[in-house]
Amino acid sequence: MNGFSYSAQRRFELGESNYLEKITAQAKQMELQTLYKKAIEDAKLAYHQLIKTVQPDSVLLVKTLPMEKLRLIDINIEENVGITYVENRIKMFDAKSILEQQHLLPDLNFNYYQGTNSTLGDNLYGFQLGIKIPWFFSGNATKIKAAKIAKDVSQAEAQDYRIQLRSKYESLMGQLKKYQEVLSYYETEGQGLSDEIIKNGDSSYQSGEIDFFQYIQSMENGFNITLSYLENLNAYNQTVIAINFINL
Repeated sequence: MNGFSYSAQRRFELGESNYLEKITAQAKQMELQTLYKKAIEDAKLAYHQLIKTVQPDSVLLVKTLPMEKLRLIDINIEENVGITYVENRIKMFDAKSILEQQHLLPDLNFNYYQGTNSTLGDNLYGFQLGIKIPWFFSGNATKIKAAKIAKDVSQAEAQDYRIQLRSKYESLMGQLKKYQEVLSYYETEGQGLSDEIIKNGDSSYQSGEIDFFQYIQSMENGFNITLSYLENLNAYNQTVIAINFINL
């Protein structure tokens, strides 16, 4: 863009263009430089966030690779770790309820012992049978009721979790389909159109077939197609990550 701004300046100096063309070229140059600097700062912030998350023992080098579509994992919602957690809570409260109910039952115990008697000069054998009956039934009944309520609540929460998780999954899949359609357009037609617009716009401007403003419009149209593709590709990949590691 620096070269284009310089060319616009020279065309103005030679009387081949007007002042508006010159300042418009300079404005475009400053706009692109600002966006470029912003992109650099965003990359630095992302790197610092990565360091904070990974906390490596040595310098972390990030390899620059072309953006590609991530692979969607075939997942089973019922095997989601969140559902496993809420199901285990139900089992825990169920076991607690059973335990509280067992506290109402008599507690039987049996002891067997063996000893010696120096007077008789013989071994003694015996056993002891005992039974412990709970007296405070009301307190245990309250605990049983509380355990049952906790179990019912955990079951309702588990059902709600399933519904919300399924809804989020369906929503993400809908978004993924939307981004996929945009990417498919670019891969089949958009990329060719972008390259053709940029190529023809540049050659037409150099040969004088179009003026400066038509040239700028052509360049923006061509590059905007590519930028739109990259933005949708990023959104597609972020959605794939959200699906592959779905949670609430």
